[in-house]
Amino acid sequence: MDATSFRRCRYALVMVSALSAGTAMAQTPAASPAPPADSPTADAPAETKADPWQAQQDRLIVIGDELLKKRQPEAAIREAFDPVIQAHEARYAGDGTIYFCSRDPAEALLYLLGVAADHTEGKGGSDARVLGPTWAYGYYGKAYALIELNRFDEAAAALDRALELSPANPQFLTERGYLYRASREWDKMLASNQAALEHVALAPESLRDTERARALRGAGYALIELDRLDEAERHFRDSLKIEPKNQVALGELDYIKQLRKKKP
Repeated sequence: MDATSFRRCRYALVMVSALSAGTAMAQTPAASPAPPADSPTADAPAETKADPWQAQQDRLIVIGDELLKKRQPEAAIREAFDPVIQAHEARYAGDGTIYFCSRDPAEALLYLLGVAADHTEGKGGSDARVLGPTWAYGYYGKAYALIELNRFDEAAAALDRALELSPANPQFLTERGYLYRASREWDKMLASNQAALEHVALAPESLRDTERARALRGAGYALIELDRLDEAERHFRDSLKIEPKNQVALGELDYIKQLRKKKP
């Protein structure tokens, strides 16, 4: 296997642990902060504890994750992620409310403030509610499974729906960047990972470093393809400050050295 093939295969394995980290958060729905006092239309009742229905949805996310680890993506979609999506759509969709999913109160507040600003500017009139992350992770898990099945267009549609529910989720943004990589849309891949870096402070503290490092690597990959090698190197070195032994980042730095040797 030549160096380029090795590099691409190694990078494709980056996603393996991402969903596991997210499902830990998905088992505890995030409470939604109160909306601004001058924006009563941005109503976001807090989910303070999981009811039996919610607990079952969270269990399905865990089941889907386990099936992915066993390399059974079709079963993960059929037995876990699609049932989560269908259950949430039946419970919430079509009632005129704008729904978001959040892992953290700061992320929830960002969404509510955005809705309030739209109301102030006359751009929208719907109420908003922030749920825990499970619904969005149903779509994320399905997208991940579809990527494993090389069904990239369907994966993109599922991931875009996850991002409609959680537009500032760095994990989803970096995964969207991965799909732009598959379609060789390097500018979009870079922008998606840069957006993840901009929002990484909203990630739960336990996941923040992991998601920052992953977004740095994704941006670095895109920068290589855009022939911006100095910037790419900085991104990979910054990622190694977080995860010093990460083999993907180390491999990319070696690849950058090889590219520089080929330059006149």
